Amino acid sequence: MFRRLVRQQPMRQGKLVGLFVSLAVALVAAAVPSIARASVNVPWQSGMRAVGNGATIEPAVNDTDGTQTFLITPNNSPFYQGSANAPVPPPPFSNVSAPLYLVTYPLASTVDTAPGASPLNCYTEGFFTPGLPYTCNHAQIPGVKGHDHLVGVPGSKKAGGDYNVQWHVLATFFTAQGQKDGAMNTRILTLDQLKAAQAAGDVTPFVDTYIYFDCSVVSAPVYMNATPLNFTPGS
Repeated sequence: MFRRLVRQQPMRQGKLVGLFVSLAVALVAAAVPSIARASVNVPWQSGMRAVGNGATIEPAVNDTDGTQTFLITPNNSPFYQGSANAPVPPPPFSNVSAPLYLVTYPLASTVDTAPGASPLNCYTEGFFTPGLPYTCNHAQIPGVKGHDHLVGVPGSKKAGGDYNVQWHVLATFFTAQGQKDGAMNTRILTLDQLKAAQAAGDVTPFVDTYIYFDCSVVSAPVYMNATPLNFTPGS
């Protein structure tokens, strides 16, 4: 189940709609022979899919090596949407969480349309303009065509946060410099690349969405066998 959040972002007013993905361990164990095979070789995917009537799955990016992975959540999984006035979440999120980096791309970016490019994890521009791509019902932000979810995976160890089933969403946006110098046309697939873009001034510092949620990593076959979801503008 996805929730909606409206908040002011640097250089734009945006809608962030509560986020992403996780499923009970029993479902993961039954559906996936090995979580380690989550980045099986399939073409890069885009958009939300449904498992029955109780869970959704989305593509994501392993922020250690830039490979594709997938995240799944039950519709009524734990979720918390705070604010600057209430930045500390309740348990279980206050005990431990890992960062999920929401990397957004402006409408003019060619990161997904240049020769050999792959689609973004999610497209949201169709929320505002009928006929444009619309594959996810969250993080709908004016001026943004879509985004990627950069996450750790089981076994990852790195500065900035390890894998955890409890996530804290941190958003980033290309700055005016990053749009002018063309940095927005180069896809960011790892945490190292994201931090380098921030250091260069091409991407904003992390914007705390105050969103926390539960999710788990699953394999490509689970996603590919799920049902693609369609969304209508404004919904």
